[in-house]
Amino acid sequence: MSEHVDVLIVGAGLSGIGFASRLKRELPGKTFTILESRGAVGGTWDLFRYPGVRSDSDMYTLGYSFRPWAGAKAIADGDSIREYIEATVADEGLAPQLRLNHRVISAEWSSDTALWTVTAVPTSGGEYRADDASGPGESVTFTCSFLSVCSGYYRYDEGFTPAIEGAETFAGSIVHPQHWPADLEYAGKQVVIIGSGATAVTLVPSMAKSAAKVTMLQRSPTYIAPVPSRDHLADRLRGKLPAQLAYDVVRAKNILFSMFTYQLSRRRPETMKAILRKSAIAKLPDGFAVDTHLAPSYEPWDQRLCAIPNGDLYRAISAGTAEIVTDTISRITPDGIDLASGGSIPADVIVTATGLNLLVIGGMTLTVDGDPVDVGKTLTYKGMMLDGVPNFALTVGYTNASWTLKADLVAGYVCRVLKYLDRRNLQWVAPAAPAEVAQGELSSLIDLKAGYIFRGAGQLPRQGAGSPWRLHQNYFRDFALLRAGRLTDRVRFGRRGQRVQPAGGTALRPRDPLALPGAGYVDAGGARLRSRKTGNGNPVLLLHGIGQSLEDWNEQHERLSARHTVISVDLPGFGYSDRVPGQATLAKLAGVLPGFLDALGVHEPLPVMGNSLGGAVAMKLAADHPDRVSALVLANSAGFGKEVALVLRLLAVRPLAALLMHPDEAASHRTVQALFYDKELVTGDRVGHAFALSQRATHRKTLLDVARDLGTVSGVRAEWRTALIQALAQSAVPTLVVWGTHDHILPHSHLAAAVKAFPHAESYVFSKTGHMPQIERPDEFAEVVEEFLARVPAVLSGSDSSR
Repeated sequence: MSEHVDVLIVGAGLSGIGFASRLKRELPGKTFTILESRGAVGGTWDLFRYPGVRSDSDMYTLGYSFRPWAGAKAIADGDSIREYIEATVADEGLAPQLRLNHRVISAEWSSDTALWTVTAVPTSGGEYRADDASGPGESVTFTCSFLSVCSGYYRYDEGFTPAIEGAETFAGSIVHPQHWPADLEYAGKQVVIIGSGATAVTLVPSMAKSAAKVTMLQRSPTYIAPVPSRDHLADRLRGKLPAQLAYDVVRAKNILFSMFTYQLSRRRPETMKAILRKSAIAKLPDGFAVDTHLAPSYEPWDQRLCAIPNGDLYRAISAGTAEIVTDTISRITPDGIDLASGGSIPADVIVTATGLNLLVIGGMTLTVDGDPVDVGKTLTYKGMMLDGVPNFALTVGYTNASWTLKADLVAGYVCRVLKYLDRRNLQWVAPAAPAEVAQGELSSLIDLKAGYIFRGAGQLPRQGAGSPWRLHQNYFRDFALLRAGRLTDRVRFGRRGQRVQPAGGTALRPRDPLALPGAGYVDAGGARLRSRKTGNGNPVLLLHGIGQSLEDWNEQHERLSARHTVISVDLPGFGYSDRVPGQATLAKLAGVLPGFLDALGVHEPLPVMGNSLGGAVAMKLAADHPDRVSALVLANSAGFGKEVALVLRLLAVRPLAALLMHPDEAASHRTVQALFYDKELVTGDRVGHAFALSQRATHRKTLLDVARDLGTVSGVRAEWRTALIQALAQSAVPTLVVWGTHDHILPHSHLAAAVKAFPHAESYVFSKTGHMPQIERPDEFAEVVEEFLARVPAVLSGSDSSR
């Protein structure tokens, strides 16, 4: 038998308790229940019990807008935050609505009843476990009109711990901060903390108070900012103004300051770097290697900036009880850690502060009228609802400010929606993304370049390029959108019995960049690159042409994977890869590839195949990094002649370029049609993919940059072609040049110029074939390539590192 409530809230942390409080205050007639998988309220602040655990946001913004923070410290410890949440439960009278030790495993929407049916199971330890659904205890069923998930986005049962060679031989204790042993003894011992994020910088000064020595071992630095532990304005106003008014004043001040520092970091990164560097130098001992240990390669706020109250980390270093080592781990030994540089660090205790594992909406499954919802492929609306999913909200707080600021806005918006539905006798509301948004430029909901985001990118919902389909990370913009914005913008309303999708209709969903087997994202050269890796054997790298993507090599992935590890990549800015900073050029496209290969574990020379622009990139890579390329396969490659398709030449004319680059499905059809001799290959799927790419602003910008870098209205520039050919002419790298006889992009006559430029090269002609022989003649292409690689010297057999 099920229990019905108007609103079901999942999660009893800061977000869930805040939402329940607002709901009870604004809609006292609504019934609600809070389901919490753990045995206590508090969420994060009940889970983490490591030494010194604290917030890195001030409590005047992390606290609830309706409940002034009365503590002395603005940067509060975990116990104080947990007690603040518990006191809120008591004062708001929420205890009767709490159901602890209940984990939600599924939620099913029925348009016939306009209700969610939510299934939960009892939990013993209270943490998320993958096998809880089959554990002891019968499931419990609830029905609700509105479902609000406030469970955060990481797993409680495990943190991320990379596999480190030799860990099983360590004689001491290895612990993860997420599951801190209450009886861990570290006084007087050597402690090594692996990591450089917020948890690590919190642990170091706390453990240094009693440990013999604490070493923070980081692979790369993080930006660190000393902040005062007390708020001086709050101290001055305390007792002089009513508590709520004083709280509101300090809260507003801190919101403005956090937004100012964030905008300064993004707009003037060098200024922020200089401020942080100057602060570190002033607080650290003379001679401390600030530029080695505290100067990241990324920009401020690409990853979350770490706050240290009263500079406690720097004070521990100055006192000699702590140190920072920037190096990589070779292996763990019985008595410490050996470093790649040849050094070693003694250790009695190793703490792996290496991050989180994502878990979106608590790991539950969603269905709408029997159709499963793949959250990782679904577009978000106002950063809090899902396209096509009715009466559902998820809370994702800010990454550049206090989590609770966004959670409070989400709670207020849901209350507005519920009032609107009641006034108009409606039963449901669902976001409805137009086709141009669903098929346009999409990215992960959370855009931090952090390891845990990269690892779980496929789980996170997507966001579009603009409002209301984008999470702004800007409190004032979200305040206007959620507190004052229209409730009817880009949504559908309905009553009981009306289906969310019309009968016989299907929702238009965005293409999934990771749908191909072996697809994923790799961080290289300051950009997040989409790549694909299939098969086993010696690796080969495949590079696509201008305005294209790694899908151009799908047929060869299928054919070459039997003997090779086949790697393709969206070149920076193209397809679904990030751009590299500045204007896209041939040199930059090639320059990112060594780091990309290193990130995949490929360090030895390998064959590189390139089609069109990809051929020029392959040659540039071979010229600039000859130690990375063992052979070249150039398919209808740019670089051997002036002639090129008219449309690419016209991109050099700025007024025409804007017109030509405007997304248009008919234009995408013409583009695909020009690539092939066999017009049966001009399929709806290929045209749809080309159209989807054309809607991505980064893709269009990169195409324009490269077209202007390499060509003019008269044709392909001679300067770069001549320099590149001269650089490779004397090279001994084995080369195969192939061409289609009916190429309308780069004419077949360029093959003769290529053979003349590279007398040592082999060549092959595909009859009645257009610009992409790897697609149009896939079997023949694969056979020709395999025969060529079989004749390449045995250096190819030396790279097994990609397996």
